[in-house]
Amino acid sequence: MKNVLHLILCLPLLVSCSTSSLSNPENTHTGEAHKNVVHETPLDNSSAELKRIKALEGKWRTTTSMFGTENEEVFTEYKITAGGSAVLETIFPGTPQEMVSVYFDDDSGKLSMTHYCMMRNRPHFSLVKSTQDELKLDVIKVEGLKSANSPSMGAITLKFKDNDHFSSTCQSDGDSEQNQGPMTMNFTRVN
Repeated sequence: MKNVLHLILCLPLLVSCSTSSLSNPENTHTGEAHKNVVHETPLDNSSAELKRIKALEGKWRTTTSMFGTENEEVFTEYKITAGGSAVLETIFPGTPQEMVSVYFDDDSGKLSMTHYCMMRNRPHFSLVKSTQDELKLDVIKVEGLKSANSPSMGAITLKFKDNDHFSSTCQSDGDSEQNQGPMTMNFTRVN
């Protein structure tokens, strides 16, 4: 009974404090804390390979014939995200063939990538070769395949010519009429 009486007596005080805090967000605990918090960017301890991918940030142009039009101009965009810990690659943005890949360092600090394909599967890649001018990633597993023979993206090789030009050669895995061997696209920086 004593606890109930205590609650009844304190309830108007709690309501008054809550109403005051809601009407003036600067007085709320989170408002005061937010004003004093300094958001520091963590030290970039990315692998040299992820830093190479980060250097691609921006929009790139290439041509392809894979959608039925000879030498169709298409674009790919790279954006650094997640506090600098990942790079989002948007392939053919704004088209029905749009796909995304996320590059990141795995727990051991090794460049990895997950590709979200328009074929509704997700190949996961890991770095297998790195030189000053080339990165090669190979598939370590594929999720979302309808069968063991379903087509999916295979090994990728990125070759860097200079800051404004690179090429991407992609293998195709699985049985498919579209599996005609490796496809290379040459990219030029737009911005």
